Amino acid sequence: MRLLTLITVLFSIMISESVVAQEKLTIATGLKPPLVSSAAHKGFLDTLAVELFRRINIDLEVVVVPAKRALVNANSGVDDGNLLRIKGLEKSYPNLVRVPETIFSSEFIGYSMKQSQLNGDWKMLTDYNVAYVRGWKIFENNVPNRESSIVVGDATQMFNMLKEGHVDVALYEKWQGLFLANKVGLTNVHLLEPPFVRLNMYMYLNKKHKLLIPKVSRELIKMKQDGSYQKIFNQTLGVLLNR
Repeated sequence: MRLLTLITVLFSIMISESVVAQEKLTIATGLKPPLVSSAAHKGFLDTLAVELFRRINIDLEVVVVPAKRALVNANSGVDDGNLLRIKGLEKSYPNLVRVPETIFSSEFIGYSMKQSQLNGDWKMLTDYNVAYVRGWKIFENNVPNRESSIVVGDATQMFNMLKEGHVDVALYEKWQGLFLANKVGLTNVHLLEPPFVRLNMYMYLNKKHKLLIPKVSRELIKMKQDGSYQKIFNQTLGVLLNR
């Protein structure tokens, strides 16, 4: 009888540990502040994702790795998903399944030390000295005066060039650009809106977690409806507009 009881207890512990293990997921991303912070989940998307999964009783860890590796790891199952990507990614990474509710809309805009009316029109950039970061295809494919544009190795370099007057317009993602502009001391920089492009972005999970996707999507919708999505936005991204 004692042996049977002991076996039952050990079996219960094993089942319990298995359930706990299944309730912890890792999602990879190559994003940078302020969208994601590698320390203590202080960025917008990592804060949002951790809270989102907490609401469905899953302990989520967001890991920051190079962007390409984040995709490969999520597709292979090394990590359980990818935090933010465009629609249609599953065509190239068949093991990834998209959470259908939009998690974020990325806006690609211009920054200038002078107010300019570009109206989101690529053609109007022909009158300006433009800079963008090498590898950003959305700019490489759309900037009209590419031959005379300045292509830089990293965004910090680009914003320093804008600060020093070497370029008229720096092209970048809205929130990461605003973060860097503040970082290099561009307190009077102008965001040239509306954006040239606005893209709805999505979270992806490895197909082994596809049964979780409807639950994640429903909870994300609830967070938008109950104001918690906006609250996290205000605390992480919104504060940048007031600096």
